[in-house]
Amino acid sequence: MGDVMARLEIIGTEELEIKLSKLADPELMKDIVMAGAQPVADEIRKSLERNLQGSKYSHGDLLKSLGIAPPDIDRNGNANTKIGFHGYDRKGVPNAIKARVMESGSSKQKKRPFVRPAVRRSRKKSIEAMQKKLDEKVENIMKG
Repeated sequence: MGDVMARLEIIGTEELEIKLSKLADPELMKDIVMAGAQPVADEIRKSLERNLQGSKYSHGDLLKSLGIAPPDIDRNGNANTKIGFHGYDRKGVPNAIKARVMESGSSKQKKRPFVRPAVRRSRKKSIEAMQKKLDEKVENIMKG
């Protein structure tokens, strides 16, 4: 019997290469990071609401100041965002400082952690949200 040689020809690699290159799009990475940040911010908000419940001093300024910063891409190509408190309350006190004192306490105020426990509780939801968003994006790219 003679030697049989197999031959493999891959057709359409250019199209696949174009589709795969779309996965490295910074906007896609930003969307995925934002999808993961939302459940964390939601859980922090719920935790803060529980902390403020029944407080005669709370006017809701701290709660209103909670937000998610627009994501950016660092020099290593990683997408990042921050969840935090911006602005000042009606007395001119920075909301970030108020949140920090509530979280860690001070010489005059007992600590009432709400960020760290919320981040721990929302970790799984955050990962699932990012995976879902990635799956959606990949599916849309591969279809188109």
